[in-house]
Amino acid sequence: MVRILCFIFSCIVGITALPSFSADTTTPAVNTVEKENPPTPTPTPTPKKTNYNYLPASEIKQITIDNKQYDLLVRPWEGKKKLGAAIILPATNGTADSPGLMAFVRRNINPAGWASLGVTPPTEPPTANFATDATEVTSAGAAQLSAPSNKASLKVKPEDNNKHQQEQEDFLVKSMSQLDAIGADYAGKRILITADQSAGLLISLLSQKKIANPDVLIVINPYREDEQRNQALPELLAKLTMPILDIQSPDGHPASLETANHRKTLAVTLESPNYRQTTLALNLDNESAWQNCLNTIKGFAARMSGAQ
Repeated sequence: MVRILCFIFSCIVGITALPSFSADTTTPAVNTVEKENPPTPTPTPTPKKTNYNYLPASEIKQITIDNKQYDLLVRPWEGKKKLGAAIILPATNGTADSPGLMAFVRRNINPAGWASLGVTPPTEPPTANFATDATEVTSAGAAQLSAPSNKASLKVKPEDNNKHQQEQEDFLVKSMSQLDAIGADYAGKRILITADQSAGLLISLLSQKKIANPDVLIVINPYREDEQRNQALPELLAKLTMPILDIQSPDGHPASLETANHRKTLAVTLESPNYRQTTLALNLDNESAWQNCLNTIKGFAARMSGAQ
């Protein structure tokens, strides 16, 4: 009888312990799931690669245009003078630090009291490849020499030219619109220094009032690749109202040399205020010529901006 009672007691104890064993077996399963699916770590942004590893990191900024990043090189003013900022736009198809005169000016205008903002210029279209089908090589050509012998061949087809010109202008408008925020640390006057086709593009944009007028405009060998636009450039330049320094180099682009006299005479005829044209040798390998150009720019900018 005692054995029977002990057996019954043992069965009761075993039955009451089953829920505890069941709970213990489910708990590890929950922990296992948590270990197999840990929280996803937040990815670290990859820094943008730059082509200016030779420059101080503090000098390299970026602006965003149509979801793409472009370089903007910023150098602060030096010394006691704090006159404002010089916006420097090199020739098309270059970089914000294209070797030559513009890079020299960007680096050496700061001791005169001007911070410098080096802008990435717009690009040129790739050289057109007007291929001839193999079966047509021995055929007589039609109007093969329709282009004048003293003019450069067209780089792009006429139907694509206007589209690309508009793209270049849109790029510059979007670039210039972002400079106020970056240049806010350098209060004062604004001088705009540009060269070659970039100068031609900016003259057009200023005449259309698509970008804000600078206090002083410096153009070096300005021209447009398109013949019609190039011939219209002198009148557009002469009608601008800000002080203008028009620097022409004897070895400048033929399209710029072609309109140099017209730019000067038209500005005089229209009595353009504070227009000055000067001729300076700007050989690419002659830093003394670059220094002469820089001295001319500094003197004109300080005098005409009233920031002396």
